[in-house]
Amino acid sequence: MVKIVLLLITFAISIFECFITPVNEIYFQILLFLAYSIANLLLIIILFFIISFIIGLPINTKKENHHYNKFYRHVLVLATRICLSLFSVKVTKKVLEKIPQDTNFLLTFNHRSNLDSMIIDVILKDIPLVFIAKKSLFKIPFFGKMLHAIGYIKLDRSHLRQEYIAICDGIDLLNSNECSIGISPEGTRNFTEEKLLPFKAGCFRLATKSKKPIVVTILKNTKEIKKHLLIKRHKVSFEVLDVLYFEDYKDLNNYEIADKVQEIMLKSLNED
Repeated sequence: MVKIVLLLITFAISIFECFITPVNEIYFQILLFLAYSIANLLLIIILFFIISFIIGLPINTKKENHHYNKFYRHVLVLATRICLSLFSVKVTKKVLEKIPQDTNFLLTFNHRSNLDSMIIDVILKDIPLVFIAKKSLFKIPFFGKMLHAIGYIKLDRSHLRQEYIAICDGIDLLNSNECSIGISPEGTRNFTEEKLLPFKAGCFRLATKSKKPIVVTILKNTKEIKKHLLIKRHKVSFEVLDVLYFEDYKDLNNYEIADKVQEIMLKSLNED
């Protein structure tokens, strides 16, 4: 929809510019229209990045942020929706009614694409949510600043102590009821042909230490998004498979919880 609106605005401006430009030959008018269309489209894109840059100016990435920010979350969701629309990503949502409404939670998902968390962010836009994200994502222009401002938790996999600190920060956020936290138990993006990578059981300390529900979700077909970007429509789906409340896992250790969550995910993936 965003792509269509953007093209309509571009064409409308181009037609107006052609109308006020004194050119009689028809082929010159066609060339002029195409030139105006390309120029106007580039101008709109440049304007978007200028506005994004201005919005990000007050954000100090050198200052630690351990709190959720609703305003910057809305800004990121808007920018993400524009990007997903331009990339022709169509998302189907399933069984969202299972998500707890009276408490925050730990959300787990499989990880096949760089757009995974962005897709979830848009779908759950009305739920306070941050993700534990790898350090390199915070270096992306505009988006990196937004992640920092929203309160995303930076994960540095090269240092075990930093991983521990990231988990502790997540536990504090859950205990404070400030927001929910999303994490991929695989720990990294899955580039293999396997349905899921081995889970990092340590991430489930976020649930066992906070006693919050574990919302088990699955994303399908996100791996294919990078193919034929901008020119082919990509249908992906997001489904809430199950919710494990504290009573469901209180007698399990982190490894047993990881096995249980992985089994739920694999069952859904194998059905396809």
